Amino acid sequence: MTVEEDSNSSSQLFNEKLRKYENKLVEFLLDIAESKHVNPKISTISSYLLIHGELTQKELKELTGFSMGSISTFLSVMTGTGAYKKERIPGTHTYKYSFSGELEDLTTLGLEIALSSFIRFESYFDNKKKELHKLSEQSKEGADHLLQRINELLEVFEIYKVLFPIITQNISEKSIYLEELILTKREQKEPRKIQFDPEVYVLEDDILNQMAASAMFSSRDPMFVKILSYFITRKYLTQKKLKRITGLSAGKISEEVNLLLENGLIEKVDISPKGKITYGAESAGIILLKFSRSIINRMAKWDNELRKKRKELEGNRNHLEKLNGFSRIHKIYDYILDLIIKYKKFIEMVDRILKA
Repeated sequence: MTVEEDSNSSSQLFNEKLRKYENKLVEFLLDIAESKHVNPKISTISSYLLIHGELTQKELKELTGFSMGSISTFLSVMTGTGAYKKERIPGTHTYKYSFSGELEDLTTLGLEIALSSFIRFESYFDNKKKELHKLSEQSKEGADHLLQRINELLEVFEIYKVLFPIITQNISEKSIYLEELILTKREQKEPRKIQFDPEVYVLEDDILNQMAASAMFSSRDPMFVKILSYFITRKYLTQKKLKRITGLSAGKISEEVNLLLENGLIEKVDISPKGKITYGAESAGIILLKFSRSIINRMAKWDNELRKKRKELEGNRNHLEKLNGFSRIHKIYDYILDLIIKYKKFIEMVDRILKA
């Protein structure tokens, strides 16, 4: 790890009079990042990079209050993903950091990464399905269950491929044939214990590792991803079972399960006479749809507050327009508010699919 920064490099931070507009954007971005369970320091650094366009480590330290060592470490992780870039400022020993691509391309880039992740998963899952079919023929317990969960995920991947253009290409939701996006209805069974033979456990463990490393979840909180992933593969779980298979503390399990309940990703499906609760997660694909919806819905709830702030910014244009940062902040507000409109259309389509 290196901490590179030219001691005499000049700061290009926004004028102090624009700080409250900048802070509101940071507040919004951090709230959305929290809903995605992104590492707090990574989300803080990425929020300022999005707002400012490009920043040095020294400027990030001033904005975030993080140590230079922490900033250097997280920037190394972030640039390693390919979503961020690092460039030396000519004539100095200082580097500036920024998102790869233009602001307008960020949403498209993010969804393209997600789609490429789906494509890789499809190939991966096709191979796993072949292995599970063989185990099913050998009557290995849990093989049929895990095979069904994989099919449910693949079904939703196809839905994402159709819905993403609503956001990236301004395609009208009216041009999408809803009947083609209906999730397959399966007979609901009573909650039961899911038992896996050793060979099926091995496949499940590999699937969990692949999901944790994927673009969908790699920047998320590892503990949240682990528990969510087990609900994707197992469907039914108790807190006691989660504690045993994850090795997490009872307190952490309870915290994450309550968060999943709050976001509607799981539900209580059975309570024993002794009070033991079994939680269920419906279709594995529905979990992903609801996860996406919870994040986007949280973004949409900021619509009115951000519009008021932008209106205030425009109302003070005569006093602020010539200040450093005004045009960039105004551009970010426009970008986010336009994105919220598109995301609301996405939510409407997801709701229609879930209710069908």
